[in-house]
Amino acid sequence: MSHPSWENLESFIRKEAGMSSKPIGLDMSVVYDLGQEGDDADTFMTRFFEEFGIDEGDYKFEKYFFMEGEGFVYHLIQKYLFRRPHSTKREPLTVRMLRDAMIQGRWDSKILSMKRQ
Repeated sequence: MSHPSWENLESFIRKEAGMSSKPIGLDMSVVYDLGQEGDDADTFMTRFFEEFGIDEGDYKFEKYFFMEGEGFVYHLIQKYLFRRPHSTKREPLTVRMLRDAMIQGRWDSKILSMKRQ
């Protein structure tokens, strides 16, 4: 895709996240508003990078999403039973960040996080 537009991104989100008629806004959370978690989120982001020809740059799944089945119990097991560093905190990922990455053609988490503020 040579010059993706907001309409292209909106169409992609509607298709991949199953959003039929709900308005899509820039400040919507990919996790909470679009319902993308675990394996669904991994597939969503993989298709996003492919669809728009975006360089993944420093994108890391675990920075924004939990793995399938990862939750509070998993956190306790990792942190206290296996004594591995583990956090239940994830950075928010918004539609604005998707749009900005689409425009830039590259995922740069530092720039995308700064624009979010």
